[in-house]
Order: sequence, then C-alpha cells, then structure tokens
Amino acid sequence: MRHTRRATRAALATGKALAAAACGLLGLLRYATEAGLTVLIGYIKEDSTQSVRPITPEKVWLSKAGYWCLRGACLLRGEHRTFRVGRITNLETA
Repeated sequence: MRHTRRATRAALATGKALAAAACGLLGLLRYATEAGLTVLIGYIKEDSTQSVRPITPEKVWLSKAGYWCLRGACLLRGEHRTFRVGRITNLETA
C-alpha cells in the first residue's frame, strides 16, 4: 500500500498525463480526493465530444449499474458534476 501511495504522489508531482500510470486511474482519483487536489481530466461526453475539465474530486464510488463514478466540483461550469470514470481519457495535476 505504501508503495502505491508513493507512486501516486510521484506521478501527480510530475504533472504529466497519468491515464496509464501503474497505480491506476481509480487510485489516482482517490488520492486526489483525499489530498484535496485539483486535477485536469480529459473526458469523452455522451455525445462523443471531448473536453478538458478542471475538477476538484470529492467522491469516487461504484454505481448500482456497475460503473465507477466521480463526483466533484467542475471549475469550468462552476457546478458539482458526476463523471463516469470509464470516460476519463487522461488525468493530470492542475
């Protein structure tokens, strides 16, 4: 567990795209949530258009339908939004 946290901190500190990080996207999102970090996510919307959004993650959970979800403050829209983790294409520190 310590090794994963150390890898997560190191990956977030680099500021590079982190989608393929060894510790996994869910681990990175959970760490950012616990640490109160703001992150930039690449996101594919339902209509297949792509966007980049600055998010302050608040909660990561598994929905009843079996999808991992992220709830957070979207700084682009100025509202709380829910995102499907499976549609996140990359993650980096803001």
